[in-house]
Amino acid sequence: MTTPAQEKLRPSPPYRYAELSGEHLDKAAAALSHDDALQAAEEIWDAVASALKAVCQERGWNHRYHNHLRAAAYYLAEEWRRPDFNANFRAFEDLHTNNYEHQDFVPDVLPMLALARDFCQSLDQIRQTPPPDWNSFSPQQQRVFTHRLWELTRALPDRAAFGAELSGPALENLPPVKPPHIREVNDQ
Repeated sequence: MTTPAQEKLRPSPPYRYAELSGEHLDKAAAALSHDDALQAAEEIWDAVASALKAVCQERGWNHRYHNHLRAAAYYLAEEWRRPDFNANFRAFEDLHTNNYEHQDFVPDVLPMLALARDFCQSLDQIRQTPPPDWNSFSPQQQRVFTHRLWELTRALPDRAAFGAELSGPALENLPPVKPPHIREVNDQ
């Protein structure tokens, strides 16, 4: 028997992630119609993330953390010979950053909705198509794939996204939070 908290963490079936992707795209369009670029940008990111999760879930890949989604996008770009996936994924990550930075406005986000629809549609087609034959790739590509597949298929400890805790010299040598070229008004 699972608790409600455990049930919430259980991954959805691939088709459900694909459905969620479509729902987020619809919400992004609605937000743009209300001049809410901030919400639209986040909905577009959620749509792309859900579409990637659908592919990951179908293939048994990790998709719990943001770095897994990035690795999946990069892997699929190589596997399907779609270099545009890398650039598009980075653009969608920028939209996600907009949630914190508030740098994009409706004219910036509007074209991203069409791009996200195409991206998510491509991912849905990939999800439903068997992967290309491994032997059709060069040894160099296979080495890159092996590294990315390790990231996507390795067993995850509970705190895998956070890495090891820093202490001693590693902690002391972290760069300052505030870049040195930014000065306070009082410092002038």
